[in-house]
Amino acid sequence: MEMSKKRQTIEAWIGLGVFAVLIALTIMNVWERKLANLEPAYIVNISVDLFGMMLAAVLHICIQFDNEKSGEKIKYFRYLLNLSFLANFTDSVAWLVDGVPGLRVINIIDNTFYYVCSPLQVYYLWHYLQAFVKLEKKAYKILGTIIHVGLGIALTMRTVNIFFGQYFTVDEAGVYSRGSIFWLSNVYTFATLLTVVAVVIIEHKQLKAYQVAAFIIYAFAPFIVGVFSAFVYGLSIIPGFVMLVLLFIYCVLNISQGRAKAVADRDLYMASKIQESVLPRLFPYLPERKEFDIYASMKPAKEVGGDFYDFFMIDDDHLAMVMADVSGKGIPASLFMMISRTMIKNYALVGNYSTSKILREVNNRLCEGNQLEMFVTVWMAIVSLSTGKGVASNAGHEHPALCRNGGEFELVKYRHSMAVATLEDLDFEEHEFEMHPGDSLFIYTDGVAEANDSEGNLFGTDRLIKALNNDPNASAKGILYRVQENIDAFVKKAEQFDDITMLAFKYYGPNATEIKKSAND
Repeated sequence: MEMSKKRQTIEAWIGLGVFAVLIALTIMNVWERKLANLEPAYIVNISVDLFGMMLAAVLHICIQFDNEKSGEKIKYFRYLLNLSFLANFTDSVAWLVDGVPGLRVINIIDNTFYYVCSPLQVYYLWHYLQAFVKLEKKAYKILGTIIHVGLGIALTMRTVNIFFGQYFTVDEAGVYSRGSIFWLSNVYTFATLLTVVAVVIIEHKQLKAYQVAAFIIYAFAPFIVGVFSAFVYGLSIIPGFVMLVLLFIYCVLNISQGRAKAVADRDLYMASKIQESVLPRLFPYLPERKEFDIYASMKPAKEVGGDFYDFFMIDDDHLAMVMADVSGKGIPASLFMMISRTMIKNYALVGNYSTSKILREVNNRLCEGNQLEMFVTVWMAIVSLSTGKGVASNAGHEHPALCRNGGEFELVKYRHSMAVATLEDLDFEEHEFEMHPGDSLFIYTDGVAEANDSEGNLFGTDRLIKALNNDPNASAKGILYRVQENIDAFVKKAEQFDDITMLAFKYYGPNATEIKKSAND
């Protein structure tokens, strides 16, 4: 994703550079020809073209750096923008080189490119319409084929014109003039524009009112101006006019997408708040209990995340701890996360002290109707606070890290079971363990080890263990603080791509008040 953004930035600057060079060449040529030597109509046409090119450069920057716009719609809009820029540029060059004998070849090539722009523009307008409207009827498919073949014929005729001059000619004096069947060059363009308008009217129910207006304006405005200019040689404002229409369309898209984004932002904010409310956030947890200290945090990569942690008392003696990571990101993962968390907690609170049985029941329920094929890796443990003995199951999750009193953190590695919600009737292995007074346990999701810097280097488990061992005797909150501090120092300003979720549990035992007092942040 980071490389994609860099490539997008490079493309933006290259495109802007090309636009700037062509605009500069146009201005230099105007200076070279001198305004006094140009017809007033030529000056008007060139001014309109320069305005259109500058407008295109601004729109190009907006599109390239607007992260909210992507997909087929903006792709074809970009094609229309680039072709419109080319039409403005070639039109301005045509007026500058007209009547200059030494530039006759340039005049022919330039006008050929100008004539090519209009059929390509309406061709991509047709595809732009298809990005908004589903044209699945057989008649539309036939129509699409006709438009595609028509483009080939139109481009071929423009190439043939170089040799036969049926559309335009440039004489030895460098003067441009229209051919005997010039009108034929606009048939494909006008026919396709009328086709687009007809389809928009027929399928208007698939479009919003502002979209219908945008397509009709794009089609009819140049059509009307084109009919007028077809009979008035010396007036060439279609390219600049089309650029103004593109500006209108872009503004309409911005307004509509701005409204949609405001609604989406509000929904994401609400989803984020709901997610925060379902996870334990009040610390210290059960401050009257002296047997343990627990602290957890979640830093989602997006507004809402797919990771979750949980801890709760099953009864007066048994504490359950859960760390999980749902496949995917965003709202779908968040919804799956809340369902998974609720199921795990509900099956545990009925007095079930077997993590294997709990995960088996949850797995079967989540597999029902799991059309999105999402799954969740889970580490779950249930520990007796009076004895320190417990059971744990690891369903495809990261290895926890354990620190014995007076020692250092080490990864506790054992065979994992498959992730939850992958296959029905899975059996999940259950491992017995025992915590001694002063021991610490650290559980996390893969976003911790896979946090990366700007060069793509991973934080990794080695750095994680080193961070934990900077102060292995720290409190539960202190452990998480130091790990996050080390992650931040490593990644610096690199973008976070995965949720970072951590939980630390320190066991003091029923009579170990002195051990708890010795643990400092």
